[in-house]
Amino acid sequence: MIAIKSSGRTPAPPNSLKAGWLALIAGAVSAIVLVVLYTARAHTLTIILNGILIALILSIKPRNPTVRWFRVFLLFFFGVFPLWQLLVGDEIYLKLFPQDSAPVVAWYLLSIAGIALTKIALDINGKALTQWTAPTDTTARAGGLAYLFAALSLCALAFMYVKLGGYSHVVQLYNTRVESNGTDYDPFRGLGVIQAFANTSPLWVFVCLTMRRRRNVLFTTIAFVQLGALGWLSAGVAGSRQGIVFVLVFALFIYHGFVKPISAKKARTFGIGVALTGILLIPLKLGLGYSDLARLPQRFAEQRDLEVSMGPLSAFLFRDLSRFDVQAVAINEVEKPAYDLAMGRSFAGALASIVPSALWHDKPETFAQEKSEIVRALERGTMDKTTLLFGMPGEFLINFGLAGFVLSFAIPVWLLVTLNRVGRHSSRWTALRTVLWPLPFLFFLFDSNVLVYYVVRWVVLFGVPMGFALKWPGGKRAPSISREMHDIAISAKP
Repeated sequence: MIAIKSSGRTPAPPNSLKAGWLALIAGAVSAIVLVVLYTARAHTLTIILNGILIALILSIKPRNPTVRWFRVFLLFFFGVFPLWQLLVGDEIYLKLFPQDSAPVVAWYLLSIAGIALTKIALDINGKALTQWTAPTDTTARAGGLAYLFAALSLCALAFMYVKLGGYSHVVQLYNTRVESNGTDYDPFRGLGVIQAFANTSPLWVFVCLTMRRRRNVLFTTIAFVQLGALGWLSAGVAGSRQGIVFVLVFALFIYHGFVKPISAKKARTFGIGVALTGILLIPLKLGLGYSDLARLPQRFAEQRDLEVSMGPLSAFLFRDLSRFDVQAVAINEVEKPAYDLAMGRSFAGALASIVPSALWHDKPETFAQEKSEIVRALERGTMDKTTLLFGMPGEFLINFGLAGFVLSFAIPVWLLVTLNRVGRHSSRWTALRTVLWPLPFLFFLFDSNVLVYYVVRWVVLFGVPMGFALKWPGGKRAPSISREMHDIAISAKP
């Protein structure tokens, strides 16, 4: 018998460690709240409402990894960034209402009601959100349809450059658009579907290079390198970060599902790398370039005529990752007795936006019509159409009033349920599940016309075709799709 020498120390139970960390976090938060209140940086009512909002978000049970990430997103989107913006007073093209003003209080109350609805809907659909492990199938191969779509998407990319006069002219056109600071001048108008198809070219080429019968390091390396090259040519050169970031994320999911599983440690490393890529592309989106980075905040203030506490970082946190200020402005406008609700008009405009102008000359306007009328008197700028995004809750507010804002929170829950069904029984739909994954999050960030473009670009032109572009060698029968389609149809029922 072998004796094991004891160190004399008893490891702390996991529950006590968790309780210790919670106590530490609670103490730190309490100290911050006391300092903020003592220095009169925040109104007491704002702190109370924000605390209720955070408590409701934390009460959401993380039934699977996607819901867990969704809860983290809600925490920052509703609980952190709005209060942070109010405390520092950063005004990004719009005036901030006082903390105790009616629009700010109304936004908090509506958000609390929306989060409460989200929690209830998630609890009701608890069984449909059970955690499961996505199947991995390294035997799947890219079929002829994958090579066809790769060729067509590359042709769309080439057509775009030929029509616009080559790479240098495309760069010049984008710089002109940045200088105009808006949508009044759009050199890419009329190329919507073609540009969307071109954006998918890095993924289709990636599939064709990695999902082959004979795989080697050289082809895998080329596959990842071309993601950056074609991603830049199809989206980055036009200032689109999502065209690069989404491509990287989707490619990693496809590699994990069909080529070689990626460990959790490597996944976190890749995730951090993708996030840093998105942050490093901020100067590109803003048209600031990468020269003289030490003066980046000052150059940002001069170009955008903004004095904000953190320069471009403020724009990233409070404009790209938050919709608080624009939604507060919308609430203030909708509450006026003379305001006429859009009653769904903007959603019809979003669906019509995918039809080429050459085929439909007088198609209805997108949500830009309503939101431009709302912010025209408040936004600094001379554009006819605003580039500010209201998020889908904000658009539902403009269409159906305060009730529309709250009830819209049920849609991301339906998206989470649908997402949890896709790919459960067949690896054929791994790519579709991948491109659907961001939708519950993007619902709060994008307007309907932007979401429609996302669905066309990534779902219609890549996710769905990928389900039919795979083949299994050696006479192996492809997984059945009937059960998968049945589950998706069931989740679509109200």
